[in-house]
Amino acid sequence: MPHQPDSNVFLPIGSAEWWLLVSTARLHLADHRLAELERLLRQEIDWDKVVPASIYHGTAGLLLKHLLSIPAKKDIPAAVIDRLQSFYLRMTAMGMKQLAQFQEVAEALNQAGVELITLKGAVLAETLYGDLGLRPLSDVDVIARESDWQEICNVLAKLNYKSLADELKPLPPKLTRYDVKTHVQFVSPAGTYLEFQFDLFTVGIGMRDMAGVWDRSRWVEIGGVGRRVLGAEDQLLHLLVHANRHGCSRLKWIVDINEYLNENQDLDWNLFASIAQREKVISFVFQTLVYIEQLFDTPLISHEVLEQLRPNSFQQALWRAVWPRRQLYHFRGRDEDAICYYFYKPFSGWNLINFALAGRVRDKIGYQARWIVPSFDWMAQVYQQPKSLGLIKYYPLRLMERSRSRSQKKQKN
Repeated sequence: MPHQPDSNVFLPIGSAEWWLLVSTARLHLADHRLAELERLLRQEIDWDKVVPASIYHGTAGLLLKHLLSIPAKKDIPAAVIDRLQSFYLRMTAMGMKQLAQFQEVAEALNQAGVELITLKGAVLAETLYGDLGLRPLSDVDVIARESDWQEICNVLAKLNYKSLADELKPLPPKLTRYDVKTHVQFVSPAGTYLEFQFDLFTVGIGMRDMAGVWDRSRWVEIGGVGRRVLGAEDQLLHLLVHANRHGCSRLKWIVDINEYLNENQDLDWNLFASIAQREKVISFVFQTLVYIEQLFDTPLISHEVLEQLRPNSFQQALWRAVWPRRQLYHFRGRDEDAICYYFYKPFSGWNLINFALAGRVRDKIGYQARWIVPSFDWMAQVYQQPKSLGLIKYYPLRLMERSRSRSQKKQKN
């Protein structure tokens, strides 16, 4: 679910509070890092800044874990421990509730012959962190096949789920083969959230090989329940692109990547690189890996693998201009800009940057052309008019619809 940050959660880079937030944003602390943490806590810490920041970044449970591991806790106010413990217990209970409600949906869909791939926190909280309180869940994200959507709607309606935006209805017609609904969010009667996606990246244009993502997915047992999850290489790729899509603005997404790499040393890097190359996300992958290594002062992958993923010099320079490293260290990367392709904004300057960083220019220009001048088949579905009307009816309707949409946006602003 969207989370609007308060300005107080952004700590000054290099301050004791910032170091405390970053240094505890990991599952395990080596002895030398634990000693560094003890030295850090001897300084004057503004806990009224640290605790809200850790809650926003989803690392409050990790902060609590490491503070409790310190033998001498006299420098930590009891009120701080109590507040963190209260939040940890609340997140644990929320995670259990989210997963219990999701399991009900998953079982009903499985009986209806619908497969899902479970994403992000709903998988990592149990398989990687081993503790729901250490990896908060605001919702459960899944990938579904577009062809299963009607059956999904039927099941959700029976379970009294409500859409956060639209009524349960068919997906809109596709402008091109890469047209994909980014996500659809629902709320259960119990107040838990479920988000359906149809593409691994949701960056404005569909993947070239979603069929391969499904083929590489696998069944695992999580908490005694079988779930389909992404293949190891796709999982890492999804985490990297997702973090960038949101400007690397929350630490928990960065921790996910760091810990996933620590626990998965046997990845097929040739397969990983080939997928990233085919989908044209090499720039995002390389820069994020370098950023995380520098932020946590920890090598993640070998130099040989990193060189295999390195984009050209122009793309590296452009990336640094769009996302200055200091901006990323402040967790204020640009949200979605240049990562996402805005097919509905054909003349946006960010699209040009996206073309340079991500490529697939021919696919995207074709997408833009179809959005501006859709096919008769598409407009026949949207406007429910016979195709024989052709230019006489459809394109005036399209122009009127776009004009009305612009007017509505101006009124909202």
